[in-house]
Amino acid sequence: MGRPLRKDVLGVDVIGTYATTNTGIRVEIYDGSLRTDGVIIKQRGAKTFQCTRVGDISTSSTYDHYVLQNSTPNAANEMRMWGVLLTNSGAQINIRKITKRVATDFSGNRYTWVLDNDSSNDYIVLTPVA
Repeated sequence: MGRPLRKDVLGVDVIGTYATTNTGIRVEIYDGSLRTDGVIIKQRGAKTFQCTRVGDISTSSTYDHYVLQNSTPNAANEMRMWGVLLTNSGAQINIRKITKRVATDFSGNRYTWVLDNDSSNDYIVLTPVA
């Protein structure tokens, strides 16, 4: 899997906090009944995560596993994660795989990434790897 995501990257929480404070990586999930915003609870692999709906974080350890997809999730256990190229107004890029330092899109392009905030929520900023 490479280097997995940590709860804290460069002083910013990325896992398990979006549900209450609008900080952390926001994802889109299909939980079997509807497509909704989700939050990552734990990374299980470079493409697989334990997630739950925003606002549903509890002490339960029975979260569903989701796999990254290139399009809007429309089947059970699909999720979409995206980043923006260089700035918040940059092109949106769907992420196929992510580790602590590098994100890869569905075309095989690699990016370094950071989590930035525009005062309303956090978002992933991607910088192409030369």
